[in-house]
Parts: sequence; C-alpha cells; structure tokens
Amino acid sequence: MGSFGWPAVLALLASVGFGVLSAIFPLANAEAFVVMSQMSAAAGALPIAIGVGVGQTIGKLTLFLGVRRGKQSRLLHRQRDRIRARPAGPVRQRFRRDVRRLLQLVGTKRWGLPIVALAAVIGIPPLYAVALLAGATKMKLAWFAAVVLLGRLSRFVLVAQGVHGLHF
Repeated sequence: MGSFGWPAVLALLASVGFGVLSAIFPLANAEAFVVMSQMSAAAGALPIAIGVGVGQTIGKLTLFLGVRRGKQSRLLHRQRDRIRARPAGPVRQRFRRDVRRLLQLVGTKRWGLPIVALAAVIGIPPLYAVALLAGATKMKLAWFAAVVLLGRLSRFVLVAQGVHGLHF
C-alpha cells in the first residue's frame, strides 16, 4: 500500500471509532487522543486527524438526527411539559433564556452555519450543544454535516500537525 500502509489504516479506523465515541460522550476527549497518538508516533498526523474528524462528524450527526427525530416523541413532550411546570430559579431562567437565544441564532440562515463552524473549529460554543440545537431547527442535514466535517478536520489536523512537529 505504499507509504500509507496497514498501521496507518488501522490508526485511521481506530481514530474513527474514538471520534464517534468522543462526539457522543464528551468525557472521551478527542484532542487528548490526537495528542497522545502523536506522542507515541504510532501513526502520522493525517490518518489520526482524518479518522477523528470523520468519527466526530458521524457522532455529531447522530446527536443532530436524534433531536430531529425525537421532536415528534410523545415521551419527550411529556417530559418537557413536566420540566416547564416546575418553578424556575434565576439560574434556570437565565439558562433557558440563553438556550432559547442560541436556538434562535442557530436556526437562522445568517448565523446558523457560522455558529456551527465556530463550534466545530474552536469549540465555542460547544459543538455538542450546537449539534443538539441544530437538530431542533430547520437547518439542512447536508450543510450541517459538511461544516462540521470541514471544521473538525481543520481542528484535528492543526492539533496533530502541531504535536507531530514537536518530534526532533
């Protein structure tokens, strides 16, 4: 297979798997995985970065689609009504207001994709939250997927190349 041999293919596949895991369970940190993979020098920067970026995109699409399909769930509507019926303190009121505002922004044509891009590349706002919010809007799945993939690939290539470049 030339310079892109079996170790690179296995690293790519393992990275996709870890990317999916870390997209759904944020305690599994993707950046730490990329850094550690480069410190071990088991594989080059690109297979790891591409694998984690693709895996993260698959995981975020899972969250996006889960919300989009879950909006029709009767169980979800009952749970939401039960939560709304509880008295809300000032912290919960501010949180609800902020989430509503971010949901409005993510749902607009002007700000939706730029917010997704910022979240995918720099992590502010957190991509986990943005994926959930975007699933509740009318944002097109294909656009969401493309922006997340490009953003995550950019992020992880930069991290991997930076750490990989530290080897003397």
